[in-house]
Amino acid sequence: GTTIFYNLNLNFVQAALGDTVDIPTVHGDVELVIPEGTQTGKRFRLRGKGAPSLRGGAIGDQYVTVNVVTPTGLNERQKAALKEFAAAGDLKVNPKKKRPNWVFRLKTKSLELKFLRAFLCVKSYNRGKKSCEVIPMFHKEKPDYNRKQYGFYTIDELVPKDHFLRQVDSKVDFGFIYDLVEDTYSPDNGRPSLDPVMLVKIPLIKCFYGIRSMRQTMKEIEVNVAYRWFLGLTLDDKVPHFTTYGKNYSRRFQDKELISEIFSQVLNQALYAGLIDPSEIFVDGTHIKAAANSHKYRKEMVDQQAKFMSEQLAVEIDLDRKKHAKKSLKPAKESEAKEKKISTTDPECGWFHKGEHKEVFAYSAQVACDKHGWALAYTVEAGNVHDSQAFPALFSKLEPFSPRYIIADSGYKTPTIVHYLLERNIIPVFPYTRPKGVKGNLRPSNFIYDASHDSYICPENQVLSYRTTTREGYREYKSNPKVCVACPLLSVCTQSQNHQKVVTRHVWKDALEFCEEIRHQREMKELYKKRKETIERLFGTAKEYHNLRYTREKGKSKMEDQVGLTL
Repeated sequence: GTTIFYNLNLNFVQAALGDTVDIPTVHGDVELVIPEGTQTGKRFRLRGKGAPSLRGGAIGDQYVTVNVVTPTGLNERQKAALKEFAAAGDLKVNPKKKRPNWVFRLKTKSLELKFLRAFLCVKSYNRGKKSCEVIPMFHKEKPDYNRKQYGFYTIDELVPKDHFLRQVDSKVDFGFIYDLVEDTYSPDNGRPSLDPVMLVKIPLIKCFYGIRSMRQTMKEIEVNVAYRWFLGLTLDDKVPHFTTYGKNYSRRFQDKELISEIFSQVLNQALYAGLIDPSEIFVDGTHIKAAANSHKYRKEMVDQQAKFMSEQLAVEIDLDRKKHAKKSLKPAKESEAKEKKISTTDPECGWFHKGEHKEVFAYSAQVACDKHGWALAYTVEAGNVHDSQAFPALFSKLEPFSPRYIIADSGYKTPTIVHYLLERNIIPVFPYTRPKGVKGNLRPSNFIYDASHDSYICPENQVLSYRTTTREGYREYKSNPKVCVACPLLSVCTQSQNHQKVVTRHVWKDALEFCEEIRHQREMKELYKKRKETIERLFGTAKEYHNLRYTREKGKSKMEDQVGLTL
């Protein structure tokens, strides 16, 4: 800053009678008039005598703080003068005699025996620097002695009142867990079981504090008083073995979708409290590296999964072909099986490609949240499932919220998803996508669609007429090869041997173009920018602080539980 602070030491004569002193500043010495009766702590302001700003402009001020120094080592003449001064002002003075050193040492020794911590301060006055320094006395603790002390405390007193686990315990009622798992326990025989709520709280602690494994979580519970308080354990209770949760999960919790129920309970409480606004829902997917060796796999022929809204698309294709006086397509043959890598460690994960170098087995977590960052729904798929294929399962959980806007990245920007959302009066907010193809060649946007004649016009004003509608839902518009052979743009237009340009248009392209119009609106641009503050921040926090970048769990159901607990 530009403000300078200066401490000025005055003797009591100067303070009582007043004086004129020189104050050093960065601009040179300045005279300061000290008024009569100045007290310790009095502050004077020297305007414009501070440091100049590095960016130019005004100069700061200098503040001078007065410290009245009491003299020591007075001679008899000075003492007599002070006594006369006190008598003239009717001031009572009763100085005490100095105690012998042995009295001070004895008292200090008794305090030390009672473990009272005290600090002695030594004031060293330097007239040249005009400063006062306080030096703490050297002190050494006795850790071995303190470790063996006894105390009478309740475990509740040892946990801070503002601890995070206290807030969780006070806000979330875990009583519903007993009703969910009651039928998996015997009502009248067998050995006493561990509390089901405690078994659920253990993985919650693991996710809250980003502990890497269940084995390490149990070790932390052994020594952490707050964890024991949250689980309802005393300091003498034995912590369960780390395999206890895994066995109970596979025998009792897995089929009950217990973690999903906990997620729904917390979400309902947040909805009831008015903390969630589902009108704007942000959707995204992230990949979580599976606990599978990339070199241990087998190759299998796997049937291809049916695409989203394939039946409705087939109906749309048939209507479009009839509209253009084309015959209906014959029933499609069964799709050929495709060879895929299957991990021998975790067969339910998928081989994930990212760029040219990153290839690992992973899971794909699809998550939706509101504008406040509350997770509303999630699904887990294999790492080789595209976001657009995973979207239907996620949206089925979002539909009860009746959202107004769905904001997602380009992975979800397909004609099928856009058409599906618009049919339900939901506004899709998707980003700009780069055109694909060879750089320097003509792009699809260079060809203008003429809706009235159902044809395309090329940059040379030639017509590309409709020919057919494919089984994938794309209309094909083709040019006249006899005209194209002499076209000056042939080299950047098409590389086909018969010199014919083909432009395709999806039967739901109108919905995609409407989505593009939405994207250009200023409000929608601002809405899309909120992704980094909502869904992207949610993923960043989960991966950085809650170990969601990698997983030690094996199997899709366990991965769903890990994601649910983390969110």
